[in-house]
Amino acid sequence: MREAEAMALLVSAKGVSYGRREMALRAAGSALAVVQNPGAYAAQLSDEGAAAVRRNARDAERYLERLHRDGVHLIVRGGEGYPERLMQAARPPQLLFCWGKADLCDPFPLAIVGTRGASSYGLRHTRAIARELAGAGMCVISGLAVGIDAAGHMGALDAGGRTVAVLGGALDRFYPAENRALMRQILDMGGSVVTEYPMGVPPSRYSFLERNRIVAGLALGVLVTEGPRRSGALRTAQDALDEGREVFALPGDVDSEGSQLPNRLIAEGAHLVTCAQDILDMLVIEPRVGMTNAAGIPGSREAPGRSGEKASGDARRKSAPRLPPDLGEQERAVFQALACGDQDFDAICAATAISPGELGTLLMMMELDGYIEALAGCRYALSREMRA
Repeated sequence: MREAEAMALLVSAKGVSYGRREMALRAAGSALAVVQNPGAYAAQLSDEGAAAVRRNARDAERYLERLHRDGVHLIVRGGEGYPERLMQAARPPQLLFCWGKADLCDPFPLAIVGTRGASSYGLRHTRAIARELAGAGMCVISGLAVGIDAAGHMGALDAGGRTVAVLGGALDRFYPAENRALMRQILDMGGSVVTEYPMGVPPSRYSFLERNRIVAGLALGVLVTEGPRRSGALRTAQDALDEGREVFALPGDVDSEGSQLPNRLIAEGAHLVTCAQDILDMLVIEPRVGMTNAAGIPGSREAPGRSGEKASGDARRKSAPRLPPDLGEQERAVFQALACGDQDFDAICAATAISPGELGTLLMMMELDGYIEALAGCRYALSREMRA
């Protein structure tokens, strides 16, 4: 059994969280060691988790045969095809399930994200910019949702370029159904469709939010073309800022709800974009010919609007944050758990007694409402506004 196959069995074990897998991998040194003797790592996996891994190991032949039959490639963290850029992201996926080209180490990738309820203005400019970027040799990364995501993918295909779609659920639980034909086009033209979720896992509100960190982690920068102020695209932009990537935004009509997010990002320091050349100039990428002078992975620059500062416990004020009066019971429990400092997901779950599924959705909504912010390493903190 190869390491990637062992990792597939490990990540497919029901009830074993990302954090528990990380602890087991650190203790064992490899997924193969964990799968061969899960009982030895019950302290990290939990007894139930070790039993789940053991069941998967017994059924390994049938499970791996299904992946092979369905044409699924396994891209293991640190292995061939897994980009170094993604290793720098918060909670880098331990494994990616992939259809299409199994090498995600594109030299010049850019993420394009935005609202599902896009206007003709947003769709037109997104597709045009994506087409120009792909024509210059860039790979377009997006989430294959309807609206802005689809326009970004289609623009890349218009230019005969490469595009990568990151799903919020398993490959066999494809969503949305109306973009299935677009997915086939992406694969037919040498693109990739990837996910961190094992077969059978349906998409959810929380998984879509988690998917955004991969979209940002794969790219040199993120372009937000349209979205309301409270949008999942905000999380992608924040993830990009946290990783020192560039953030770009397409300005729009101040009376349009869909322009609220990009206009806000521009006000906070994102690069204003009116055409693809604005992005190419910022990233120092020459169109196709002689692309050797392109910049590498941004990281030494300060993140726009953040002056390079990341949220941390050291930056908190000593005075206790004031509890907002409009929070519900569960939201108050999360707020109070974070009042003394940032916490990881498992610690918040234990402190609040909220189930992991409910907590994931709750954290997403509290982040979009501006009460909390996500940090690297699956940690969360009160937002700067709440700590002020």
